[in-house]
Amino acid sequence: MANRGGRRDVLQTLDDRELLRRYRLDRAGIMFVVDLLRDAITSPTRRHNAITPEKKVITTLRYLATGKMQQCSSDDLGLSQSSVSRVITQTLTALSQPNIVTQFVSFPLDARTLHTHKRAFMDIAGFPGVVGVIDGTHVRIIAPSEDEAVFVNRKNFHSINVQIVFNAACKILDIVAKWPGSTHDARMLSESGIRQLFERRYVPANCHLLGDSGYPCKPWLLTPYLQPRQGPQLNSYR
Repeated sequence: MANRGGRRDVLQTLDDRELLRRYRLDRAGIMFVVDLLRDAITSPTRRHNAITPEKKVITTLRYLATGKMQQCSSDDLGLSQSSVSRVITQTLTALSQPNIVTQFVSFPLDARTLHTHKRAFMDIAGFPGVVGVIDGTHVRIIAPSEDEAVFVNRKNFHSINVQIVFNAACKILDIVAKWPGSTHDARMLSESGIRQLFERRYVPANCHLLGDSGYPCKPWLLTPYLQPRQGPQLNSYR
């Protein structure tokens, strides 16, 4: 089934199984994102052939699922390559606004939630006082036209180095996605909001993050012993 303008209405023609395969979300999930972004991505024009918020979200999800912009325009969605590019940019910009992100990604500061996180980590490895784990991950990008060299990471490909804090259930609590690939994890931490939360004591005492040896050891950030001695120092390696 196609609507006006020859654009296929995949929400009506595809079942949830096929929607999940193509877009990684079922109909309810797609409509959740649409309603979340509707005000921000609705076209101001009243033309009958304006691209709907549903079409914009579906196109963006297809791109995120495949990493190929060409796949979006060949999916019977009725959009030109230039329209696909504009739609993806508009939708991702709306999705990354602070008022949207903070609805789902927010480091807890209340004692009750932090206690829940501590208990969950304790259940995993008997490690007390841990409320989150911090690490960096490299997201590959196309070589930028400006400052290209700083985006080359230690594995010799272009990337954005993304700092992530997550809980015992692997839910993201804090994320910073702006640093070029050559940036060291410790540098990202030193200039991050999560450091400010701990050092200004917005996070209660006796709450800790776990990090690898790429981070400096701090009262609120526990890192491995580089040369552990026999006895208690080896416990964290078992």
